[in-house]
Amino acid sequence: MKRVDLNVDIAEGFPFDAPLLEFATSANICCGVHAGSPELTAETVARCRERGIRIGAHPGYPDRESMGRREPATDEREAFLDSAWDQIRNFAGFQPAYVKPHGALYNWLSRLDASEAAGAKRRLRLQGTAVMALAETKWAECLGSFAIREGFVDRLVLENGRLAPRSEPGAVLHDPAEVAAQALRLAPRVDTLCLHGDTEGCLELAETVVRALRDSGWELGW
Repeated sequence: MKRVDLNVDIAEGFPFDAPLLEFATSANICCGVHAGSPELTAETVARCRERGIRIGAHPGYPDRESMGRREPATDEREAFLDSAWDQIRNFAGFQPAYVKPHGALYNWLSRLDASEAAGAKRRLRLQGTAVMALAETKWAECLGSFAIREGFVDRLVLENGRLAPRSEPGAVLHDPAEVAAQALRLAPRVDTLCLHGDTEGCLELAETVVRALRDSGWELGW
């Protein structure tokens, strides 16, 4: 049977975490820096462990005003990367199954060439760590067998395979039929599909995606 994981970004302070876990098989849990709080991180880890959902650390840049989506200035980069490493290392006293960088950090890694990707892997100390990475990027290639190749069901994907910047009109998808079609299009090419917990209508989108995948012969899981 065909199999694909469905992951959600949660513990960022939005009200849909618990119902989203009815659909998800993996959860990217905010580390309490770009959003949320350490207490919410710990509560969400406990909830996911009770449900048997795969748990990933979701570190983001320490910029709560932009929720970790602002590109750091050149003189901020090193401090921001140090913060990401600290978030991974100190993740709720629990060893996550994988790491999924958040926001601007994720996008930066997705743009790197092969040499830069190797340097970033060393800098973030991710050798031997499973990492969710945008499929068909040099970053995913650099991670090798530790890459969990990811596609996004609720984001506009450009012809080069990258995500459209959120500042562009139509960058976030809201139409359930469009989101379901994108999920079916991406599923054969990835290991996991992402649905954001802060997307408007995310519960309806999650239900639609799960139904479309199952109706098309996909089993959900990792």
